[in-house]
Amino acid sequence: MIPKGSEAIRHLVTRVAQDLIPKARDAYTATDLGYFTLLLGMVAQDYDRAADVLVSEHAALQPILREAALHIDDASLKARIAEALAAEAPSLRVGDLTARSDVILRLLSDLHAAIEEAEVSGADWARTVNDEIWRFLEAHVAARAYQVAL
Repeated sequence: MIPKGSEAIRHLVTRVAQDLIPKARDAYTATDLGYFTLLLGMVAQDYDRAADVLVSEHAALQPILREAALHIDDASLKARIAEALAAEAPSLRVGDLTARSDVILRLLSDLHAAIEEAEVSGADWARTVNDEIWRFLEAHVAARAYQVAL
């Protein structure tokens, strides 16, 4: 057998759960091993979905950023949007995709604050973009939710 990715991690989880936890000398060690299996299960889920989530979210943010850039007055924010829209990850490695995502999510946070201020000030366009950002954030959270049995 040649273990691959999340399948290999799931094998480790099963091995720890079935072989090591029952042999634990005390409750503390058994509990520690239980947490270890839980965390490994979460790593397996991320292994399967990380690149897809990061690429999909980047694609979902692009139209939001483009729309906001049409209306935002802040030159610095506009420049950051243009830079983020032009940014390509150097590879599809999860670390590279995560680094790009970190930059764009920091930008989104700053942009969201500016858009909420614009909405309070009565800018007609701001409500639509704000709603799009909230929809993105809901999808962002859902895409990262872990399926764990507690």
